[in-house]
Amino acid sequence: MDRFLPHKDELGELLQAESEKLYSLMQTINVEALGLSEHGVLYFVGSHYKRIFFSIQTSAHLLYNSIKLSKKKVEDVVIMDYGAGIGSLYILAKMIGCKKVVYNDILEEWKQNALLIAEAIHQDVDEYIVGNIDETLVVLKEKGIVCDIITSRNVIEHIYKLDAFYSIIDQFQPKAIVYSSTTANFNNPAMNLQHIIHHKKTEKVYLQQRIDFIKKNFTQLSEDKLTKIAIGTRGYEKSELIVAVNEFIKSGKLPAKNYHYTNTCDMNYGVWAENLIPFSIHEAMVEVSGRKCIIEPGFWDTHYSKTWKNKMGNIFNSIIASNKSICFLLAPFIYIIALPKTDK
Repeated sequence: MDRFLPHKDELGELLQAESEKLYSLMQTINVEALGLSEHGVLYFVGSHYKRIFFSIQTSAHLLYNSIKLSKKKVEDVVIMDYGAGIGSLYILAKMIGCKKVVYNDILEEWKQNALLIAEAIHQDVDEYIVGNIDETLVVLKEKGIVCDIITSRNVIEHIYKLDAFYSIIDQFQPKAIVYSSTTANFNNPAMNLQHIIHHKKTEKVYLQQRIDFIKKNFTQLSEDKLTKIAIGTRGYEKSELIVAVNEFIKSGKLPAKNYHYTNTCDMNYGVWAENLIPFSIHEAMVEVSGRKCIIEPGFWDTHYSKTWKNKMGNIFNSIIASNKSICFLLAPFIYIIALPKTDK
């Protein structure tokens, strides 16, 4: 079997061995017979089963890199998989013997799905917490859990107030390394364009969402003003949108722009549609809490069904690994790492 990661030290070999086991176990699961929700089955098959090697590989890399950065032995590491959904990272973390593994997601449905998958491959994850970051951090405090690592995959691009996310983690879990991956790589022209197209399509839906809400709740507005304020509140979640509309009615003043670049947000849930932001803004959001930000390039999947895709992936990965000056232009995803303050 191909290696899941190139490192051949003790941690690398441990992750390789357990990744191979997880790969085999995942292939034996009868997903439709587990009792997952309908959405859970569709998501798991579409996002993991079809690219199962890459799913486990990205989890292995995240675990290797973050544990190495913590300078702790695996058996001493407390790790939380934040916004874990029904991925593979929280299971692999348990399989390699982390001291404590915490699963988190905002939906009870996903937690139940994740629990069923872990049970199907006989892994007893230590904690399952349902809630947003504020609620989750309170539960961790109540349980006396101090995390060494808080990791996530394809989550931070959806967080409404990313600077506040880092700040509240620093308040409740000041010693934790926050190690995240995201496909929203601003510096890769292809990924950039892909996100712009996605935002353009999504904003048509979200704009109508705002128009319908404002029309229903602020009947005094003319059609012209309604359209103007609906456009002007792009990137606002519901509570802030209400404040902005009331201020517009009172003063005629449009609110300040609340999004970067071409991004747009679901007003009902305060969730960005793949928030694509420059590296400098990522750094500023991390460093506002006194943490240090490191950004690293990810890698391409080389286990597609198409041979030519794998060849191109290998070529790109070689360039990414050897050329720092252009690595981010080619990387399909990036790591955003928030290191704790040195005095903590």
